[in-house]
This record gives sequence, structure tokens and C-alpha cells, in this order.
Amino acid sequence: MFTRFHFFQAFVFILLTLLGLGLFQTQVVRGHYYYELSRRNRVRLIPMEAPRGRVFDRQSRLLATNRASYNVIAIPEDVTPEVYPRLAKLLEMPEKDIRRRMSAGREFPFAPAMIKEDISRELTFKIEEHRPELPGVSIRADGIRYYPYGETAAHVIGYIGTVTPEEYGALDRDRFGMNSKVGRAGIEKVFDDLLRGWRGGEQIEVDARGQLVQVLSDRKPEPGSDITLTLDLEFQKKIMKLIKGLHASIAVLDLETDGLLAMASAPAYDPNIFVSPAANEQRLQVLKDENAPMLDRGINAAYPPGSVFKLVTALAGLDLGKITPETRFKCAGTFRLGPKSKPAHCWLHEGHGSLNLYEALERSCNVYFFNVAKRLTPDEIAHYARELGLGEPLKIEISRMAPGLIPDSAWKKARFNQPWYQGETMNMAIGQGYMLVTPFEIMRLTSIIAKNGKGVEPHLVVQDRSTMPEAPRVAIQEQNLDVIRRAMLQVVESDYGTGQLARVDFDKLAGKTGTAQAPPLKAHSWMTGFFPYKDPQLAFVVFVEHGGSGGVTSARLVKQMLEAWKDLHVTPAA
Repeated sequence: MFTRFHFFQAFVFILLTLLGLGLFQTQVVRGHYYYELSRRNRVRLIPMEAPRGRVFDRQSRLLATNRASYNVIAIPEDVTPEVYPRLAKLLEMPEKDIRRRMSAGREFPFAPAMIKEDISRELTFKIEEHRPELPGVSIRADGIRYYPYGETAAHVIGYIGTVTPEEYGALDRDRFGMNSKVGRAGIEKVFDDLLRGWRGGEQIEVDARGQLVQVLSDRKPEPGSDITLTLDLEFQKKIMKLIKGLHASIAVLDLETDGLLAMASAPAYDPNIFVSPAANEQRLQVLKDENAPMLDRGINAAYPPGSVFKLVTALAGLDLGKITPETRFKCAGTFRLGPKSKPAHCWLHEGHGSLNLYEALERSCNVYFFNVAKRLTPDEIAHYARELGLGEPLKIEISRMAPGLIPDSAWKKARFNQPWYQGETMNMAIGQGYMLVTPFEIMRLTSIIAKNGKGVEPHLVVQDRSTMPEAPRVAIQEQNLDVIRRAMLQVVESDYGTGQLARVDFDKLAGKTGTAQAPPLKAHSWMTGFFPYKDPQLAFVVFVEHGGSGGVTSARLVKQMLEAWKDLHVTPAA
């Protein structure tokens, strides 16, 4: 008779049979599959970012480097539920933020998730003490970008930032991870491929608790290449100090090499705030600041040039034979195109009297150049402006600059569907009206004049000059360029010159001041020039937004800049 005992035996037998079949299925039929899962669970791939290449100044002083950074990472698959509140308390982070970072997208299974970057050494020690209570959590030492001089050359060097998910999807996996940094501005952006290097990694074996058993293999990261700039750090620092608190730009070019010794814009920003995760509030302040500290006023902002443009008008008149250096016009303080036209004024209300071209540039007489404008067309003036590099796209290593605007009759017809009027030519002749230029364009124009018409290609990265093609000369007669240089000398060295406040006692300086009207606000202040007059070594531009008189504000800055240059004994770069 089938008893309960027999029934129980049969039940146990069936269970054992099912268990045996299950073990056979697991260990034999699907054994290889589960072996691979087990192997993947105990073998981890740890990516290692390559150290980013450094940036040096011309004297091999560091402008951008890397410093040690300690980051909290976690393997979500190894993290147990009780870890979240413990880690949140230690890091002083909301638990939901930790969970969000744990669940964020990763490059591959068992890849570490970044929980918190660049923590303090004290917090590092504290987490290490609690490691037994934090399975799956560890500290990883990495490098983080560091700009030791903060604002000093921020617009030139730029900054880096973490790749976006969209960028990561399109980038080379051998070089970029989900937390990799890329250049966002300046040298960092343009030379990102050179500075970046190649990622490495380790393949490690871990135990059931996720602890390291052994390193199976590793590939060392390949550091990025270093870059040397033509900038002189100490000179740049002194110039930044001169324009602190202003909205201004100063650029100084080494005329022997065409390398930029200084390129300063104020206000500026500290690029370290774009690297440090703790600086979120500072980043927002900078991005929202109405003073636009991230704007490089030397290359990315255009302004009316005012009287510095008289150099172009004078060259156009000379080169076309419309005037000579001795052509004289009388300035009585006002000028009329016709008996019924509205009078235009010279800045000196009582007038300058009878002047030749040298004296007109020396004293920056508006009436003289109104008379020159009567002999020229707007298209002729525009042609010479473009010949000297104004209004044309110009590229240096950190940016393709937004060119200024050099208007002509065709431009006005296309823009406003109106003809050009002679009164507009008068405005154009003195650098007002529709015209806009960047300070960098003015520096390049002055460099061409200083080099007697030789083409100028400014650059920021030290180059092998033997491999560089020679820039073409401008199509302007050399004797006319010489006239302009002599007049620029008088601007500073004459007792009547508008630039005499820039005068230094250790050599002669040639320059041209400008005061560009910007109603209803205060005028913009300009001064450009080259130094010394004989055998020039430097060309420069100084611009102060709403700084008032160029002969006062900018001229004083030029004097201080040249004194700083002399004190540092700056010599041309090799």
C-alpha cells in the first residue's frame, strides 16, 4: 500500500532529480556562459586618463600644468544599499545626487562611476578610514588642470571642460572617456589634439568583495605634448596689473619674430573655476557678469577707431597723389562741405591754423583730414584700409577673429539701399561713422608701417621661422610709409603732439592717439605705435573702452607699459 512515507520518498526523489537537472543545465549546458559572467565579474578594466601637455611662456615658465587630484569613485555593481546614506554623510552630499551619479551612463559594465571630484586630503583620509563600511567605493588619484597665474593670460590659454554626452558619442574611444576633459577656449581648444595624449588603463582581478587581487595587465597613458608660447609671463603680469579695473586691451608684438610678447584683456576671469567642480557658483557669476570678463576685447570686439585711422587716410591721400607731405590746409576749428551744410568741428575749437601733413597727424587735426576726404572716395579709403589688414579675417592660434567693418559705397547700398554721401566720407576719414575695428587689427596695421610695408603675421606659439613663408608686402610706396613714420614720431616727441604723455626718457617713440566718439557714453581711448623709432623692436596697441582722451588715458598706459618692458629687459624670442 502506497503510504505517506513512500509519497514523501517520491517527492524528495523528484526534487533531487529536478535539482540535478538544474545543476546539469547550469554547469554543463550553460557552464561556459556562466563562467564568462563570473570572469567578467572578477575582472575589471580601470581607465587611466593621460596627463595633459603643459603650456610654457617664452622663458619656459609654466602657464598651464596639472596638479594631483583625489576623486571618489564607485563600482555600482559592488555597492550595497547601506552605502548610500553613509557616503552621503561623509561627502556632505544629498543621497539622491549620489544615486543619480551611480546610475549615470558608463563606458562599460563594472566601470567606475565618478561620485565627487577633487576632494580635500582630509576627506580622503576620512573615506579611507571608513572603506570597510563602503564596499564598492574607493579613492582614485588623478591629475587636474591647473593655471598657476589665474587671470594673467586667461584669454590666451583658455580653459577645459568635461565632454558632453553628445560629444562623447562622436569621439575616439581610445582617447576619450565619459569624464574626459576637452579644450573649450584659447590654446587649450585649438591645440587640444596635441595637448591631450592617449589614455591607458589597467585590467585587474578582484575578489567577491570587489577588493584587488592582482593586476592582470596594464597600458601606461601617453602624456600629451607641451606647447611653448611667445608670451613673456612677467611682462604680461605687469600689463594686466596696469589695466586692472578697466575695460581695456593691450597687445605688444615682437617685430623681429612677429611673436606676441603680451596679449591682455580686462576684465578677465580665472580659468581654474572651469576645472574645479566646487566653483559652480563662481562660474555662473562669470558667465552672467554684465562686464563680460570672458570677452577678449583685443580680438573679439570691434570699435570705431577714431583718429588712429587718420594714418590710413593719410596713406591713401599720399599713395594716390592727392596730397604731398607739404600740402597745407587751414583749420579754423570748423569745416563746411557747402555754404548750407552743417559745420563739422575740430577737437580744438579755436583751430590749429595752417598745417602740413606732419603737423596734422602730430596734432590730430580733424579739419585737415576733412579736406583730404574731399579729394578721396570712400572706396579708395576702404581699399587702403583693407590693404593694411583692416576689416579682413585674420587668424591667430587662439581664434579666428571677428573682423571689423570697413564700409564703402557698395556696402551701404547693400545694407541700407541708399547712396553714399560725401559727409560720410568725412566721418570715415577720421575713423567715425559706420567703421569698426578690433584693437588687434590696429596693432597689425602699425606693425606693417613700422616694418616699412613688410607683411606681418602675428602668432602666439613659438615657431621654426626657417619653415615659415614670408608674408607679402603691402602695395604702398615705401616713401609714403616713411612719411607716416616720421609724423608718428612727432606725435610723441613734439611739444605739440597729442601723444607726448607717452614719452619715455630712454629712447624715442612713434605713435598715434585716437579718441573715438561713442555717444551717449564717454569716448573710447586709443594709442598705437612702435618702439624705438630707429630699428623698431615692438609694435603695440592700447585701447580703453570709454576711457576718454587717447592722448591722456592710453598715452599714460603706453608710458607705463614701456617702462615695464625696459625694467624686464625683454628681448626678442628666438
